[in-house]
Amino acid sequence: MPHHAAVLNDVPTNLTIPRAADPCNKGSDGKRIDRSTHALSEKSYDLIVAWMRARIGERITEDMLHALNPMGHHAFRRAFEARAGMPPMHYLTWMRVDLAVRLLIDTRFNLNEIAFVTGLENKQTLADTFRGTLGIGPQALRISSL
Repeated sequence: MPHHAAVLNDVPTNLTIPRAADPCNKGSDGKRIDRSTHALSEKSYDLIVAWMRARIGERITEDMLHALNPMGHHAFRRAFEARAGMPPMHYLTWMRVDLAVRLLIDTRFNLNEIAFVTGLENKQTLADTFRGTLGIGPQALRISSL
């Protein structure tokens, strides 16, 4: 049975996300920037997702994700949702649930250990998140996968 570190083995732990220049209302040519047409580039999206994956066990806020991109807060949220199909915090929840499912199936970690590794705080939050996203509790999933 793999240890949770083995599951996360392919996740870089020392990602350096380059900080973009401070956004402002005017571009380098002095013209006003139309932020309504900004889209999240594939590179930016990949960096944000990798950053979330590398810190999945930590407390992550939407403001932290927004700080990784020079867009305005609402434009970032819309652009991320357009690319991922869901808002950034929902995406993070699904990433956490996906990891928790793999840990439930591949390890014998107890629910508190899985909750800690996935950033879901404790077994009650883990259970509530499972029921809200998958419609099944983590124990029921573990039993059905045996």
